[in-house]
Amino acid sequence: MKCLWGLLLILLCGQAQATPELVIYTQNLKPYHFMDDGKPRGINYELVRRALDEEGIRYRIERINWARAVKLVQETPNTALLTLPRNIHRETQFKWVGPLLSSQPYFYRLKQNDEIQLTTLNDAVKLRIAVVRNGEWHQRLLALGMNEGELLFPVTHISDTYNMLFMGRVELIPGSDITMPFMAQEAGYGAELLSPALTLPKRSIGNHLAFNINTDEHLVRRLNRRIEQLKEQGLLDKLKSSYQIN
Repeated sequence: MKCLWGLLLILLCGQAQATPELVIYTQNLKPYHFMDDGKPRGINYELVRRALDEEGIRYRIERINWARAVKLVQETPNTALLTLPRNIHRETQFKWVGPLLSSQPYFYRLKQNDEIQLTTLNDAVKLRIAVVRNGEWHQRLLALGMNEGELLFPVTHISDTYNMLFMGRVELIPGSDITMPFMAQEAGYGAELLSPALTLPKRSIGNHLAFNINTDEHLVRRLNRRIEQLKEQGLLDKLKSSYQIN
């Protein structure tokens, strides 16, 4: 009997060790997810962390260049992006867990630049715009015919877009009503210095945890169920309240 229990223990340990660790790539986008003294924090991070922990999934968080992160997850098993807006253009490139917290997108301008009056995206693409390389608005503005280095300026980090705006190098940056106040502060500026210039169309179904396309479908279903359960239990509302978001 002892031999049988010993063999069973070895088999169970072997299965646990064989379970690959999930690597989640992220960027600083307060209050959704960000690094604080080297530790991940944020509303969407905490929601995902709880789901992973309760499903017994091993993982680690890495903050790297976003364009590189997108490429890595497209090419590498057992990886995911936190977070990515889910839209028709990306639908078949990833497997999706969510939706997580998202909000209304805008193009923002400096409040003092009140001569900038926009009605449509066609008005916006005539101005200088900074975006995160390989992010949602980088791809969408390229599709609208903007050329990099002329009016479209892709950068490495979201905070770089704010710095370019405040330094006068661009006239518009994308942001949202939830993230803008946090990201402006992180860049060292007051949110009151910015004003929405154009309400942007929502062409996604919200922020998601985006997995490599070869991820096991059973794992994706488990996490989607767990995320929904946690939201129904009030965790998302509790996390929003902790960041003073209505």
